[in-house]
Amino acid sequence: MKKVLKWYKLDNAAKLYPMLITKNSQSLFRISVLLLEEVNEGQLKQALNDIMPRFPSFAVELRSGLFWYYFEENNRPVKVFTDDGIMLKPIDVAQTNYYWFRVSYFSRKINLEMFHAISDAGGGMQFLKALLHRYFTLGGQEIGNDNVMSLLDEPTENEVEDSFQTQYQKTKLKDMDLKSFTGKAPMNLTGTLFNGQGYGSIFGTMSVEQVKAKAKEYGTNLNAFLCAMLIVSIVKTYGVKSKQKPIIMMIPVDLRRLYGNISLRNFVLFTRLTITPTIDKTLEDYIKECDEQLKIGTKKESMQSQLNTTVRSEKTLIFKLMPLPLKFLAFKLGKIFLKSRQTIIFSNLGKVALPQNMKIDKMVLGINVGRNAPLNAGAVAVGDKLVVSFTRDIIETEVERNFFTALVKLGINVKVASNFREEQNVL
Repeated sequence: MKKVLKWYKLDNAAKLYPMLITKNSQSLFRISVLLLEEVNEGQLKQALNDIMPRFPSFAVELRSGLFWYYFEENNRPVKVFTDDGIMLKPIDVAQTNYYWFRVSYFSRKINLEMFHAISDAGGGMQFLKALLHRYFTLGGQEIGNDNVMSLLDEPTENEVEDSFQTQYQKTKLKDMDLKSFTGKAPMNLTGTLFNGQGYGSIFGTMSVEQVKAKAKEYGTNLNAFLCAMLIVSIVKTYGVKSKQKPIIMMIPVDLRRLYGNISLRNFVLFTRLTITPTIDKTLEDYIKECDEQLKIGTKKESMQSQLNTTVRSEKTLIFKLMPLPLKFLAFKLGKIFLKSRQTIIFSNLGKVALPQNMKIDKMVLGINVGRNAPLNAGAVAVGDKLVVSFTRDIIETEVERNFFTALVKLGINVKVASNFREEQNVL
């Protein structure tokens, strides 16, 4: 008898991502980890296949239904690839055995690149930690079992649930907070676009404690401090115009921290920083604005209101009954008439809790970019090593240069590295 394959609805956040797929772009993110030794390919491949049964919501392929896309169970072997240097290139599912993530390696580095419909970076990090734990264990290293999902445990319903639905509070159509979804028209970053696939990456490694201490001097926390430094760097790069549009920075908020949820699927919403530059604003002014807006925007009440509006929009009867081709057409038309509503995304994963004795050098977070928003930034820390990384689809690197230079001038030691994508561009 032929086995009946399990299937999963896409979670609330994931439903639009398949509609964003183009020939040259997908909504991907990348988490790279630098080990202290050369990667063993066979060991990595074995580890990857060993952990897949523990992550059923990752072991899927994408299918299209009458009303929505959905995921179907995928039992094919999982492959490991050699990193070809093309950062965040679209996943070719014919090569990955129809999995929507890709694990690659080069020298001491392991990359996890994942389609956002599968999970967000928080869920992807749990997958990556389990992969690393199994990898080191297969190599004979004694690694602690803390801060990592055990392969001995069975997957739970909570891990595969759509937490947007379970945390939704019934909301009337008239009470939907649609205004918070649109926001003001933002200042857009511009530059000379790359030709072909692959993005530019520049990242700086610094001390967590050093950055926290500097943020404390300004009366704020690390996240608000980095947001303000990034905004100041954009202002320095592009200047202040007479009719200045606001810099709109979108900050992903991991809702698991607010709801105590353990879902491995998407459970992130964005808070928006809206900062209008002026010629007389100081760094202290920008820090104060970022600090105040983040405190309000990341409160549970603010996130709950946004969650309710997001889920309620999906429950609108006419939208539910609209066949998938019409949903796709409506979405494409919306993209034509609605421009990007952000200047930049800054995603901070925070400090990663690793199992005891899992010794790695650092991690780097790479965020996908778009044609209308060609530069995004991410941050992640392991031990005392904080890495702030920029992903871009343009040749120009002034924002990154201004950002790291400003940190150094404040007394923070920064070690900068790049993939020099601009040198590969054919003009």
